[in-house]
Amino acid sequence: MRAVVLCAFLVAIAPCAMAADGDKACLTAKRKVEREHKSLAALNDAIDHDRRARETCISRSACARYDAAIADAERRSARLAARLSRYEAEAATACG
Repeated sequence: MRAVVLCAFLVAIAPCAMAADGDKACLTAKRKVEREHKSLAALNDAIDHDRRARETCISRSACARYDAAIADAERRSARLAARLSRYEAEAATACG
């Protein structure tokens, strides 16, 4: 599902990137946004995987490791989302 949304987003911004016709700042900003979207999608997939694994873990130590991994990933996800919004604002400014 997330991969489909990501692909749709990339297809939607492709004409915008081509319309920039060499505006290096705009293209760089768009690439940063794309890279952050990919990173955030991968992190969300990892969180989902760890949550599913946490539901089936048996030993206390394995469950604790999954809990710690999920908590760390959620903190990282919040940082990535904040960075993504900052990059999107920069892209809007650069592409006018």
